[in-house]
Parts: sequence; C-alpha cells; structure tokens
Amino acid sequence: MSTNPGAPAPEGFWKRHQRHLPRRLPRVLLAVGLLLVPAVVVIRLFTAKPGEEAAPAAAATDAVTLGEKSIGLAGIVVAEARSVTRAATFEAPAVLALDEARTARIGSLVEGNVVRVLAEVGDRVGRGAVLAEMNSVVVHVAWADYRKAVSERRRRETELAYSTQAAERAGRLHADKALSLQERQRADADLVAAREELDRANTEVRRAEEALEHLGVTNAEDPSGESGESIPVRAPLAGVVLEKFVTAGTAATPGTPLFVVSDLSALWAMAEVDETRIPLVASGRPAKLFVAAWPDRPFDAKVTFVGDAVNPKTRRVTVRCAVPNPGGLLKPEMYARVSLGESAPRPMVVVPEAAIQEMDGKPHVFVAGEKGRFAKREVALGATSEGLVEVRSGVKAGEKVATTGSFLLKSQLLSASAPAEE
Repeated sequence: MSTNPGAPAPEGFWKRHQRHLPRRLPRVLLAVGLLLVPAVVVIRLFTAKPGEEAAPAAAATDAVTLGEKSIGLAGIVVAEARSVTRAATFEAPAVLALDEARTARIGSLVEGNVVRVLAEVGDRVGRGAVLAEMNSVVVHVAWADYRKAVSERRRRETELAYSTQAAERAGRLHADKALSLQERQRADADLVAAREELDRANTEVRRAEEALEHLGVTNAEDPSGESGESIPVRAPLAGVVLEKFVTAGTAATPGTPLFVVSDLSALWAMAEVDETRIPLVASGRPAKLFVAAWPDRPFDAKVTFVGDAVNPKTRRVTVRCAVPNPGGLLKPEMYARVSLGESAPRPMVVVPEAAIQEMDGKPHVFVAGEKGRFAKREVALGATSEGLVEVRSGVKAGEKVATTGSFLLKSQLLSASAPAEE
C-alpha cells in the first residue's frame, strides 16, 4: 500500500465511504450553518452606521410617518375635530305607502254577479257611496226570511189583541160572579203567552233586518223588499278609488277583491334604518321628509313605529312615519329621504365625514401628530349631517385628523402590515 500523502486515494477507499456519505451530509451542513450565523451577526453589528437602530422584527401597524414633501404630493388635508351643539340627525331612504288605517280593500261578501259598476279609478267618493251592485241568491233568501218574520209578527200582534180582550172580559165576568176563578186564570195565562210569542216574533224580525243590513240592504224605504233585490257595494270611508278589479258581469265569491279606496290626506313613509342608528330613533319623535318632485320643500312627519326585527339581508330596521299630505302633492310609491334623529340639540364632537376609514370592520381615523406621524385610532360614531359625523369616543375636540387623502394612509398602513400578516 502506498503511503504518499499527495497521492490520490485508492479506488477501494471511495467505495468503502460512498455508502456513508448521504447520512453524514446533513450533519455537516448543520455544523456549517451554526458557524455562519454568529459571524453574520458580528459583521452586521460592526458595519452598522452610527445612530442607526436595528430594524424591528415586524413593521408597526398603528401609524404611518410621512415627510412634508410626501404629504403634499399625496394631497393629505388635516382638519381639527370641533365641538358643536346640534341635534344628532341622519337621513334614511324611504318609500311612500298608503296609510292602512285610511285604506279600505273592499271584497265581495257573498257569491254572486256584478250587475252594475258605478265608480272608476280616480273617482273621489264619500263614505257610504255605492261603487257597484251585485245580484245574489243570498239577498233573495234574506228578503224571504224578513217577509216571513214580518208576517209572523203581525199574526202574533193579532193574537195578543184577542188575548188582551179575553182577559179583560174574564176579569169583568169573574167580578160579577159569572165566571169561575180557574177560567179567569186561564185567560190571564193566554195573555202572558201571547205577549211572549210577540216578543219572539219581534226578535225574528230584528234578526232578518240585521241579515239585510249585513248585505248593505235597508228596508227603510221599501219594507216589502220589491226594489231592493240587489246588493250594493259601498265605500266604508271617503277617499279616492285607487283600484277596480271587476266589471259588469264579473262573477264573485266571498272574499273576491272588488275595489281599493284610500284617503290620501295622509300617507306612510317606510324608511330603512341601519341597525347602528336605532338608538337615535324613537316613536313619537318628529321627522322631515324630502322627495325629488319637491326638492326645496320639506314635509313634516312623525315616527309612529320602529320595527322589532332586523332584516337579516340588509341589516336594517323598518321605521314607519306618518306624513300629512296637504293638496295631494305626495304620491304613494314615491322614493323619499327621511331625516330622523334627536329633536333637542346637545354638545358633541364632529369631524369631516371624509376622515372616517373602515378597517377590520370598524371605523377609524388617522390622528395627526408631530413630524408627519399619523396614528390610527378606532372611533365610535354617531349621526352624520351636512358632511360632519359625530364622534362619540376616540377623538377629542382640538385634535387634528386626516380628511382628504386618509384613504392613502389606510392603503399605506395595510401594505406595511401585509408581510406581518403573512
């Protein structure tokens, strides 16, 4: 065997150690890495410039610092949070609707046919006005029952008159000792029975009259019923005929819609209010309504109902307002804006609406500090009016916040925090 140190290793040497190389390689690399890490740290410490601080492990995610030139190029405007005294109000979209308390949806009471239509859409009708007439077997049966009851009452009235005379005659004969006490008592009993039968007959007449009144028929002018064989369809209130569903000859069943009559002197405004604004809304508070047709004319309104449930799709609550409609200027189904909120003014801190930026699902502002530093701060908001939003907490009066350009600060902050989030 050769002992020359410079000579190449024999072939057998490489064959013997080749099978151990894969197992030893990771250990070798690990040892090299452990030796290099301290060396890099030492080199970094000695090559750092004077006054330079070590970089933090993660970028700050609560503030953005910009130079004066960068602030000017970005167009960032700073405004001061102000303390004002006003009522917290906001606007909500709404749709005008019929006042259901002043609306009648008239349907058929019986099965029958419409024989005549006396009102058209747009007609103004008074309370009790006949809109149409119907023919039905029900009214004929009701008149027959009425006539039968009247006839029975007449018969009972005749019997009562006879029983009254008989009782009086029996009393005179008994006083003259010409009639026994038993016969006189029988005559008195017949008189009592005749009165009871007449009372029963009067009850039947009244029942038959109520059946006719239920159909809208009265027997005041024609007790015989010869001219009242049709059923009138009457308006239960004064208003405007908004819809007509039948014509002459239409067959109807109980519940078939016939007309819609509504008093349009007042309407409802159905507003959709974000759930966060509910503390500012209460039944009985005044409101203002605006429509595109009359942009310069506010209409007085009043909150009458606040919904008990939140719409799961829109996260809004329905608020109903009563709106007087003088002159009929407002029309059902008009789009509107309703100004809601507090009625009494109070002191509050406000900032421009442009200062609010939503981050992580919550409202934030960027408070301006020294040397171009803008700190992110979470705030609680109130109502918005005339471009100013109430800040209930998070910002004090006198502090300066970024308004125009605050979205750029938000973008810068999000981009700086992106590596940390990964």
